[in-house]
Amino acid sequence: MKRRAVTVFFLLSVFFVSLGFRTAGIASDVQTAAISGSGIRFDIAELRGTIYDCNLKPLTNSETLYKAVAKPTQKAMAALEKELDAAEFMLVKEKMLAGEAVCVDVSSGSCNGQDIRVVEYPKRYGSYACHLIGYCGFDGGGVSGAEKAFDPLLESGGITVSARVCTDANGRVLLGEEIEEQSGVFPTQGVVLTVDKDIQKIVEDALDSSGAKCAAAVVTDVETGAIKACVSRPSFNQYDVASALDNPDSPLINRALLPFSVGSVFKTVVAAAALENGVKKDFSYECTGSVTLNGVTFNCHKKDGHGVLDMKDAVANSCNTYFIALALETGAKNILETAEKFGFGRETLLADGMKSKSGNLPQKVDSQAATANLSFGQGELTATPVQICAMMAAVANGGYYVEPYLVEGRVGADGVYIKEQGYSEKKRIVSSETVEQLQMFLAAVVEEGSGKRAKSDLVVCSGKTATAQTGRFDSDGEIYNAWFAGYFPAESPEYAVVIFKEDGGEGAISCAPVFKEIAEGITDL
Repeated sequence: MKRRAVTVFFLLSVFFVSLGFRTAGIASDVQTAAISGSGIRFDIAELRGTIYDCNLKPLTNSETLYKAVAKPTQKAMAALEKELDAAEFMLVKEKMLAGEAVCVDVSSGSCNGQDIRVVEYPKRYGSYACHLIGYCGFDGGGVSGAEKAFDPLLESGGITVSARVCTDANGRVLLGEEIEEQSGVFPTQGVVLTVDKDIQKIVEDALDSSGAKCAAAVVTDVETGAIKACVSRPSFNQYDVASALDNPDSPLINRALLPFSVGSVFKTVVAAAALENGVKKDFSYECTGSVTLNGVTFNCHKKDGHGVLDMKDAVANSCNTYFIALALETGAKNILETAEKFGFGRETLLADGMKSKSGNLPQKVDSQAATANLSFGQGELTATPVQICAMMAAVANGGYYVEPYLVEGRVGADGVYIKEQGYSEKKRIVSSETVEQLQMFLAAVVEEGSGKRAKSDLVVCSGKTATAQTGRFDSDGEIYNAWFAGYFPAESPEYAVVIFKEDGGEGAISCAPVFKEIAEGITDL
């Protein structure tokens, strides 16, 4: 994974160094003054169409900025002196004393009045969903995220915000004329995503408050597969993309769409495969703390062993040696076939130019040692947070798999919403009897097992912890990736949630509490 991240990072670096960057022109604070026979025009901002959430709340163009266009009068100077710092005001004053009209940033519309026209216009980017929204390049076109995927629509829905100061034939400002705002219409045309702005905020705030450095989180609607939140960390400043290239943690990469070793969350699939292929839930095994296969020793996280376990207890306590025995009993071929039904090994197209990677589902597992690695989500197996969320949603959804998706429709220039994409057809992938058992197992994880830190007094939750080996080491030993995948409310599931942290230690400790905070935050909406 590290090599993959470095490669992507290098390619991005080469691309952007050759392209340059652009933040000016999208709700920019830089304007030009064009002089014509009838006046001076200040171009204040070039706006693109709007990216909306599922409730038609703007994800872009959602905050207000202000420009003050002022005539060279004493009243206008007095008003601007209250708005600007001393150094900036001195520059503005010099121009105004020379008879020039000016256009400057102000913090509000409070200085609007005689000889000053405050123009309001939307700021392109806010504080959330930077990876989903993306950003634009030096030429104004979309480079990543929805900005790239829907570039033609957003470009064609753009407007220019400007203001005009009237002048006489000699170019002198006419003091008795109104300053005209020549635009100011909100750019309504745009794309509607499945994301819920309120849920996105809850997830980002929960992940950040946990101290996540390199991480991801995904929330989907269990019934439809609609992605309600999609977060990657670290985030980046869409107005200063260049600085992200110097960050070794690669903030431009959307980790929610990239594959990683999954660890014990995959035990959900192994249990499903076992039940679907005739292994009973009371299949028992005595965990002594380790097992040796083909000369390779596999350890359980509990060094002195769990003792005798059935399937429910093994899931709840995340016992590795039990799942090795269960996988050998079930057969690697049956596990791989079940994993494929759950969406492993294939990419998910979320929108044109936006997809969750396929990860790696081994085509063949031909030894007991390889089967042992597969049984607890290690070895060659990798998957994305989006795939893991879809897996968990299928369990919550009664055994039906629904492909995750990101786009609901679009809004025309007339402001009319046009729904264009509904959720895909449900596919039954495991029986209702199997799902009933899986749901009982996952409830036990939170109620009495490794996921106790996800337990809430506000809403009943189910899920699975994971601590995945990475094969990388630092001075303290091997680095582990952490996961928690679950759903809520357990009795009538609505949302599936996945939290992933690179170098996050144990999922039970670092991710389960984040799940709890997200579940409670959404329940409180």
